[in-house]
This record gives sequence, C-alpha cells and structure tokens, in this order.
Amino acid sequence: MSVSGLFNRRVRGFRVVEVAGVGILLTLFTSVYLAKTFAGRELQEIGRIEQEIDNEGVRKRLLEAEVAHLEQPRRIEQLALMMQLKPIAPDHEITEDALIDVARRRELPRALMSAAPVSPENIAPDGPEALPDDASPPPPPQPPQSQAPGAPR
Repeated sequence: MSVSGLFNRRVRGFRVVEVAGVGILLTLFTSVYLAKTFAGRELQEIGRIEQEIDNEGVRKRLLEAEVAHLEQPRRIEQLALMMQLKPIAPDHEITEDALIDVARRRELPRALMSAAPVSPENIAPDGPEALPDDASPPPPPQPPQSQAPGAPR
C-alpha cells in the first residue's frame, strides 16, 4: 500500500485523513480551553493576593501611625505626671554585669518572706489607720453621668 492509498482509503464513507484531522482539532480545542480556564483561575488568585497585600499595607500604615501617636514625648510626659512617676536618679542606674547581683538580692527577701510564719502581728490592719502617714485613701468612685437622649457627646 502506498502513501497516496492511505490518504484515499475510506472507512464508512470518511477518509482516514479527515478522521485524524478532526481528532487532532478536538484535542487542540480541548487543550486551549483548559489552558485558558487554568490561566483565568491563576489571574483570580493573583488578584486576590494583590488585594491582600494592599490591605496589609493599609493595616501596616495604621499601626505605624498608632505607634507614632503612642510614642509622642508629650503624651508620655502627661502619663508620667498623671501616674506621679519621677525621673530615675543617676545612682540607680546599673551596668549589665551587675544585673545578676540585683536579681539575687531581690530573690533573697522573697525567700525570707515566704518562709516567715503568718501571725496577727505580720498582718496589716484594715481601714484608713492602716495607711502610712504620707498616703491618702483613694477617692470614692464617681457615679456615671447620664445624658439626655439625642444630646451630643
């Protein structure tokens, strides 16, 4: 059988070459369709990830702004005054090497306090007479102020 005979041979009224060509075309159409579908899914995934990156960038900028607000020296100074904090005296500063000794000194009183027996003399009395002379009792809690409905806050 020759090559020209292969092209002219018919099966149920169709030439073999036509059947092979239709099969190849169907395979190509299917592969192109699948490639486009997968590419579309990948584009959607890329878009979703880019949106997440943008959202994280916005969140990062908000957190940076919050940190900048919280670290304002004027705000920290007001908080320190409100809490009645005082600057650290220079003689209270310590080097890194001496930190171990400070930690050991703090552990010793704790160990002694936990070993001390509890007796009525060790318990501080309740009430205002229990406060030191320079301390004052805390102010009583203020009741919440209610506002009329619709009033600006």
